[in-house]
Amino acid sequence: MAAAVELAERGVPVTVFEASRTLGGRARRVEVNGVALDNGLHILIGAYRETLRLIAKVSGARDCGLLRGPLDLHVLGKFRLRAAPLPAPLHLAGALLRAQGLTFAERLRAVQWMSRLRATNFRLDSDVPVALLLAQQRQGARARRHLWEPLCTSALNTPPEHASAQVFLNVLRDSLSGPRADSDLLLPTTDLSALFPEPAAHYVQHRGGQVLTGTPVSSLRADGGGLMVDTAAGSTRFSHAVCALPPYRIAETLAGLPPLAGVTQAVQRLTHEPIYSVYLQYPGPLRLPQAMFGLDAAITQWVFDREALSGQQGLVGVV
Repeated sequence: MAAAVELAERGVPVTVFEASRTLGGRARRVEVNGVALDNGLHILIGAYRETLRLIAKVSGARDCGLLRGPLDLHVLGKFRLRAAPLPAPLHLAGALLRAQGLTFAERLRAVQWMSRLRATNFRLDSDVPVALLLAQQRQGARARRHLWEPLCTSALNTPPEHASAQVFLNVLRDSLSGPRADSDLLLPTTDLSALFPEPAAHYVQHRGGQVLTGTPVSSLRADGGGLMVDTAAGSTRFSHAVCALPPYRIAETLAGLPPLAGVTQAVQRLTHEPIYSVYLQYPGPLRLPQAMFGLDAAITQWVFDREALSGQQGLVGVV
């Protein structure tokens, strides 16, 4: 939908084929017993400038459908880090130095590490797993458990033992080392389909494009200088195609494009590990400590108060 919006803005008559009847892919609304839920619980941060620009483009308002607040990572009873009311980069240094649940030595080592990262522009000479980098930098057990490892898992969807340290440092650079607003947390106050993809569809359609839901593409085939897109309704010729596919669909869909065989094989070598979103419906109003907070548990990592965020009484989302 992001690609479709950018093309539509430039006068290209876009056709979007969406397999699901609801737009959004991995971040969309699902209906359960008449209740609007999301197929994954997601947040944004202020550094997502392109995402926020696109939301504003199609909705007409900055931060539309989002609750913005300063960085506040709170693991109940164990840890809390809140952005200090200071200009960058002092807002982060102040947050680390005042972090609750860490010893003074742990807080100081975290500040020193961030200072070293800034001095090297967050670049490593050679990449290593995040867990190894944290050990090399003498980050304490509590700092790893309640700060760095949750950030890694949330941002990279990969456990620290396997995640790329360089990619993780890119995240720290963009979220914590820029302007103070870049570290803001933005929590959706509406379902994820309404947040961007559905307004994006209206934007595309208003500019002469079309969005076809419930229309899976079975295959793409080369056709002279263009592409044939095959669906159950037939085949349509286009000059170009942008594919946004789940990994398990790529080999089948792109089999008719031999030049992409290398991409297909690379994707098939990827391994997958799910992150689960669970919804708990309580019978009456519920008051939780914050709209989003963490738990120091073996299974549960983040909790979202959907009543506070979107008015869904008694509904709690758990990651």
